[in-house]
Amino acid sequence: MPLPKEPYLYGKITGMVLSMTGYGRTTFSLGAKSIVLEVRTLNSKSLDLNLRVAPLFKEYEMEMRNILSRHIVRGKTDCTISFEQMDEKAGEINPVAVKEYYRQIANIAQELGVQDARVLDLVFRLPNITTASVDALSEEDWTFVQKQLDLACAQLNKFRADEGANLKKDLVLRVQQIRDALAAVEQLDPQRMTQQREKMHADLQTYLSEENIDMNRFEQELIFYLEKMDITEEVIRLRSHCDYFDQTLAETVNEKGKKLGFIAQEMNREINTIGSKAYHADMQRKVVVMKDELEKIKEQLNNVL
Repeated sequence: MPLPKEPYLYGKITGMVLSMTGYGRTTFSLGAKSIVLEVRTLNSKSLDLNLRVAPLFKEYEMEMRNILSRHIVRGKTDCTISFEQMDEKAGEINPVAVKEYYRQIANIAQELGVQDARVLDLVFRLPNITTASVDALSEEDWTFVQKQLDLACAQLNKFRADEGANLKKDLVLRVQQIRDALAAVEQLDPQRMTQQREKMHADLQTYLSEENIDMNRFEQELIFYLEKMDITEEVIRLRSHCDYFDQTLAETVNEKGKKLGFIAQEMNREINTIGSKAYHADMQRKVVVMKDELEKIKEQLNNVL
């Protein structure tokens, strides 16, 4: 897969919804070494970086962490950098270890009366006889590795952007479903008020005859009761939160997940209040729809950067 170029470097990404799940991989050569660089991310509340590199890159580990944190920002991150030697270059023999092994094995062979003709053969089967040659990176090599790390992060961020685009479509759809259910609640509200008035009047007639009912007092009590059932403010605030949610999705900043989560909490508060004031079966069903859509939104926001 070709690596994406600069537009997907984090500092140049603007206005996208980014998923916290991503993957980037690049392979390249340094002299006789074939390098494999992989970066994976999953959702997390903060940057949790696990960096595993070959000894050749150990001295640059802090710089690598800085590069990764700049591009990834947030998420559980695993980065591995390994290499294979492409030629058959042998490691260096450790003469101190060879001599010490030989001395010990020769002494044992002499004590046991065993011919020591194969002592050297045995010695070279033992550990630490040879050491792999670890070359230091030149300044040019390190500059090249940094570029490859940038490109792997760009590939990862392209992955995040592609998945984020799907997340955005789903979030927009869920918010619209909440708006539609809210519009249905508004249509039901006058009917609910009329039904509640008729119910209260019928209940009163159960205990008092019509001529004994003080209609003025009844209307006063009814107004007081219906004011407690009024959901106008909650409807206005919930619609405003939905608009703010969509505006935040369209903002040029890339880190939107936490802010969208706060807005979702406010939406949840208004939906719950509407539900507690409903006293109407059809309206309660619409509230359940809104709650269901909001739960799906919150689940998706767990993976939004």
